Amino acid sequence: MKRWMPAIVGLIGVAAFVQSAGACPMCKDSIPNSDAAQASSLPSGFNTSVYYMLGGLFVTIGLVTSAIVKGVRSTPVNVPLTRKPPTE
Repeated sequence: MKRWMPAIVGLIGVAAFVQSAGACPMCKDSIPNSDAAQASSLPSGFNTSVYYMLGGLFVTIGLVTSAIVKGVRSTPVNVPLTRKPPTE
């Protein structure tokens, strides 16, 4: 459980600030003023697409980080020298 505690705390911290994130000024101004037939569903569509993009970004960062950590942990601590140092 201790191993997953930082990840759980991080996810809770990110989830706490999701509601305070606002749209860019141009999107915020254009959505309420649109003349679309279903203008009420447009903001939720933008919200969902932004969440998917952020999710993809964080999944990619997590995969790259886990691959790097796995590679570092699998290397031996005492790497033998492949060539001998020059003798004088």
